[in-house]
Amino acid sequence: MSFSWQILILIFSISFFIYHLISIKTRWFFLLIISLFFLFIVSGFFGLLYTLFAVFIAYTGAYYINKNNKEEKQRKILILTVIILFAGLFLFKFTNILTPLINFISQYFNIKKNIVKNLIIPIGISYYTLILVSYVVDVYRKVTIAEKNFFKYLLSAIYFPQLMMGPIVRHNDTKEQLFSQKPIEFSYIQFGIIRILWGILKKIVIADRIALFTNQVFANYLTLPSTYVILAVFLFALQLYIDFSSAMDIVLGISECLGIKLPENFNNPYFSRNYHQFWRRWHITIFTFYRDYIFYPVIRADTIRKLKSYLEKHSKWFAKYIPVFTAYIIVFVFAGIWHGGDSRAMIGNCLLPCLYLMFADIINEPIKNIYKKYNTLQDNVFYGIFQMIGVYVLFCIAVIFFIAQSAGEGFSIILKCFSSFNIENNFEFLQMKDVIVIICGLLFVLAVDIFKEKKIDIRNIYVNKFPIFFHWLAIFIFLIMITIFGLYGPEYNPEDFIYFKL
Repeated sequence: MSFSWQILILIFSISFFIYHLISIKTRWFFLLIISLFFLFIVSGFFGLLYTLFAVFIAYTGAYYINKNNKEEKQRKILILTVIILFAGLFLFKFTNILTPLINFISQYFNIKKNIVKNLIIPIGISYYTLILVSYVVDVYRKVTIAEKNFFKYLLSAIYFPQLMMGPIVRHNDTKEQLFSQKPIEFSYIQFGIIRILWGILKKIVIADRIALFTNQVFANYLTLPSTYVILAVFLFALQLYIDFSSAMDIVLGISECLGIKLPENFNNPYFSRNYHQFWRRWHITIFTFYRDYIFYPVIRADTIRKLKSYLEKHSKWFAKYIPVFTAYIIVFVFAGIWHGGDSRAMIGNCLLPCLYLMFADIINEPIKNIYKKYNTLQDNVFYGIFQMIGVYVLFCIAVIFFIAQSAGEGFSIILKCFSSFNIENNFEFLQMKDVIVIICGLLFVLAVDIFKEKKIDIRNIYVNKFPIFFHWLAIFIFLIMITIFGLYGPEYNPEDFIYFKL
């Protein structure tokens, strides 16, 4: 795991015991100190300073929105606050304004530039900026009440488990839990520990082993047969899901051990039967942000309503789809910028998903007619599997631009998939023992996801149906598997979390 994640788990391990020993009334303040300390360790003084500035801007904006009664003034304060927050994100992520400072520190202290860059650019800025924006907008909409205590709001904004990679949490989701003076249920700790270990197991045993293959293939794809490249594309989509979901398991597990339940970020996306389902199941908190703070405001805007009224006079088809498609375009342009803003992000995270959803909307009515004619088709298992495979293939095409270094390389990888299917090659991509571990690991993940898809409450079964001896046995087995198949498995350095670069 990356250095930052080692720090996260180390700080959690130390703070966990102190947190449960101190007075319930002071726990929130202890969490604030730990969160500030963690932020300073992983982002440095400069990153900490900017984060405090961004939180102060959001807090102040919400305060004055709440204080003013005039709608026009509230809107102006909202717009100004959101502009400042996004300007900070743009400044750090998409400009080279800090390059001279990075070069100076690197040369003066003889430190590698990428290390200096990680220390200067605030960690998790892409995630907590959206958290801050959602808070200010919710105060404006009167969905949540502006927090009067700055330090309490500071904790809700920089709560350390969610700081680096989400989930993107609304103020209402955690404010009661963070400052609750109720005793923590032991079941939270029971399930939290096993979920942390499950996340670590998925990451370093499965995702990082798949990376052994995908990294080598994409680094040498021009000289390899198409068979390897196609397999690498399909495996990378699995690697991405396991990698990101394992990070969420660690984050949510750590938080649950502290008595705080964060919202889930995945709901078996590869069981989706259409692309609309997929987007509701993948990275759920970013989807809900797009929906509630971009899509709905756009679709309800006066300009879009007037456009729809105008189109209804000429074409019902255009009136039905053009307003929705306009909202899609705005949402996914934002998504492309948020994921990096370069050409590959604008294709893989903007253009392709947008086209997929537009196409899904257009064919929705014809498909409904087919279902009416063949009323058993929708419940047919094989047809359902066919739909899932179709969604997965579409997503695989999009993620090619996630791993490619440029849009041009992304298209080159796609062309390579259809160039040569010669399977005779001396490229040793994985040892057989690693292949077996990957297959067994994927089957294990599949089994867990099937249980979840069938609405079987794994948490309740684990906590309430099994004796305490089983809990200790499960922890012991997970630790053994992590040690044997992970830490002392293949000869490689563990990969960083893929989404961590956001």
